[in-house]
Amino acid sequence: MGNFSSLLKLIPFLKKYRIIFTIGIIGMIFSSIISTPIPYIIGRIMDKILITKQGYSDFYKLIAVIALLYILRYILAVISKYMFVKVSNSIVNEMRYLVMDKVIDLPMDYISSTQKGYIQARISECSSVGGIFSPQFISIFLNLIDTVMALGTMFVINYKLSIIILFLTPVFFITSKKSASGFMKNTQKMMESSAILNGDTFEIINGIEDIKVLNGKNSSLLKFKNKLDELTKDSTKQSKAILLFTENITLINDFGTLLILLIAGIMILKGQFTIGLYTSFSLYIAKVFSSTQALATIGTIIKPVCLSIERIYQLLDMQGENSGKHEYLNRKIESIELNNVDFKYNTSEEYVLKNLSFKISKGKKILIKGENGSGKSTLIKLLIGLYTPTSGKIFYNRLDLERINNKSLRNRIGIVSQNIFLFRGTVLENILYGQTNRNREHVEKLIDQFMLTEYIHRLPRGLDTEISQNTAGVSGGQAQVIAFIRAMLSNKDVIILDEPISNVDAETREIMLRILKSRKTSSILIIISHITKGIDFIDKIIEI
Repeated sequence: MGNFSSLLKLIPFLKKYRIIFTIGIIGMIFSSIISTPIPYIIGRIMDKILITKQGYSDFYKLIAVIALLYILRYILAVISKYMFVKVSNSIVNEMRYLVMDKVIDLPMDYISSTQKGYIQARISECSSVGGIFSPQFISIFLNLIDTVMALGTMFVINYKLSIIILFLTPVFFITSKKSASGFMKNTQKMMESSAILNGDTFEIINGIEDIKVLNGKNSSLLKFKNKLDELTKDSTKQSKAILLFTENITLINDFGTLLILLIAGIMILKGQFTIGLYTSFSLYIAKVFSSTQALATIGTIIKPVCLSIERIYQLLDMQGENSGKHEYLNRKIESIELNNVDFKYNTSEEYVLKNLSFKISKGKKILIKGENGSGKSTLIKLLIGLYTPTSGKIFYNRLDLERINNKSLRNRIGIVSQNIFLFRGTVLENILYGQTNRNREHVEKLIDQFMLTEYIHRLPRGLDTEISQNTAGVSGGQAQVIAFIRAMLSNKDVIILDEPISNVDAETREIMLRILKSRKTSSILIIISHITKGIDFIDKIIEI
């Protein structure tokens, strides 16, 4: 895990922004070149002007030169780093979009068996990938230019001291690299622990109502604390490795600087070196050592990024729910047929549906009846392609569902599920969700046709009533009516209503039964319910 080859997966993203990226590289290179002579000029100021107490004129001129170089370096650095930030943000957001697109397209078998917080953590990891294009990371490579130029200038100043630096640099590099290895060993484990903790956090927040009702606080907190303890242990190990790494680097740097001071000091006392040149030399040493350290520890930056890329691509490389489904429903659904359908969930040994067979033709109103737990809601999930039968076949217009593209299937099926989910936004936005060829006028016309105008006007702001989260802002019955209008507005070939009258108030029940009874349609209407009272307008009952 965390192979450098994973970085090659970012090339397609980078190609889109190669011009901006190139401008940033050129800017950083010139920024490095401009700053190279500054330490030498500072040393010259000390030797030729300050120590000898020469006139102010040359002093001011050299200060002005340094100030100009600083300004030029600043301008180039700001422009180039802005380019890198722009590239980084663009790539991260594009990757987030790509991952979210893939997550929505994943099979429900995977989604239902994986903690939502864990998937959310994978999406969040896209942010860490952007670090590879950050100005700080790019500057590590560009520091090589600084190092080469600094070493060249150091040889001009004093080749004897420069040779010592050349011998110290590999020692500094090896020490830095070995010190960083301990940090890397714990990174993957900590990231995994963090993802698992995120999953538990999401589960607790998502189920907080049930936790309160069932007095499950202690149980949930105990489970959360165990995961938290694991993360704390891994984080502590990582922090310890970082601490040792930092202190080892500081120790080597201190002794390297001390050695140079010792030798340079002896040379100064013998009149073979000057204080100004030593000052310049020390500034160049700092550049060489910092660049060496950055290159030696670059793995601490790249490896986590590589690991994140691999974890992200574990999702991106998964087969979507439409894999191998190349048939499209290009005409109206005229028949649905189930042939010896069995089904059980991956996590279960017990069959939910067993040997189920029936056929439905267009224009029919069908009631699928059964007690709670008999598999009625599961049947809906099979009919709309969320799950695949364990054995047996489902046919639409004699086309095998296993070969039908799910998007083309769902374009022709409207559904009101038992557990209504409403999105943040207005009631109108929820009714129009996923329907690009409908607008407010169509909604108002349908509401009027269903004689629901007065009912909708009871909402605080009618169709413009805000729904803050799921069904917050409307009652359960109102949510059912909103979802019902959404399904009927689509005028699809098949309308499926899952327990439309089981968990609603009397008024909502009467409204829906009235509409279903009076509505004439050439579509297939499937009602799933264990209650049959009032449903006397159906053509056929299928009991499971």
